[in-house]
Amino acid sequence: MTSPDNVPLIIPISLGFVNAYIVKQDGIILIDTGIPGSEQKILDTLRDHGCKPRDISLIIITHGHQDHAGSAASLHGLSGAPVACHADDAGFLEKGKQNTLKPCSITGYFLQFIFNRKKLSEYPPVHPDILIDSPFDLESYGISGIIIPTPGHTKGSVSVALNSGERFTGDLIFPKIPSGKPGFPFWAEEPDLVLDSIRKICDENCSVIYTGHGGPYSKGDVLEMVRGVSAE
Repeated sequence: MTSPDNVPLIIPISLGFVNAYIVKQDGIILIDTGIPGSEQKILDTLRDHGCKPRDISLIIITHGHQDHAGSAASLHGLSGAPVACHADDAGFLEKGKQNTLKPCSITGYFLQFIFNRKKLSEYPPVHPDILIDSPFDLESYGISGIIIPTPGHTKGSVSVALNSGERFTGDLIFPKIPSGKPGFPFWAEEPDLVLDSIRKICDENCSVIYTGHGGPYSKGDVLEMVRGVSAE
């Protein structure tokens, strides 16, 4: 067990238009890996914080899209760390090919013609070592927190919830264009589940939400977005 004052260090990594995150506590986890070819910037960030690839205890993929899983195979090979994802998205990682994006907004409708192209849909395949279908405790990897299923953007989307209040949600929440405020994803396989998943991560212990694009956002900003939709 970690002590109450053992606060995790959150290290955001901007990989162009997508974010990855290193969380360092008694162990080190990597949340998402960016598009193919992002591994060097992630390794450089590790080195800047006095860490080596082999220090990574777990690689978590929030969902099986190229911009989040694209460098998982390379980083798995370099670090030896197991790769964890939800069972419902495991097939994307194993094939190295994401599913067709399903728009649930006007922005998503227009951007689908760019992001559904083969070049932006495929990536080096990787076999996930850990398949998640229920809350997964991270204590054995040196992190006080859990991985929780948060379906909506994809059927197998997951989020990471730290005991210290931070949440890492992948593409459950997208930045609105042009304001950058928190909004709903542009694409969703199960749009009816998005709101429930957002409410799940905004529990009483939640303080700040780190997203795959844009952010971070306060819990209050996200709940304001939810209340606005509920009032419609």
